[in-house]
Amino acid sequence: MPEGLLESLARREVPPVPADLNKRVHQRLNRALLAAHLVDLVLGVVPCLAAEFVRALGYFLKVSLTGRFESRRGDGSREAP
Repeated sequence: MPEGLLESLARREVPPVPADLNKRVHQRLNRALLAAHLVDLVLGVVPCLAAEFVRALGYFLKVSLTGRFESRRGDGSREAP
């Protein structure tokens, strides 16, 4: 009768754990985490930062060219410093 998979695996010898296993695991994990952080930075933070900078620069140019400061308040007054 043919023997089962588990019986054949039970007779095999288990190789020893490599000495530098922890170091290799940490190196692979660190590379993966660094790649994830860089992707998040490039695809998430940089576009938001650029959009806010362009919005502020546009408002600065609008105020500089028109000479008029528009407040978000309904009465047009400025906030006290």
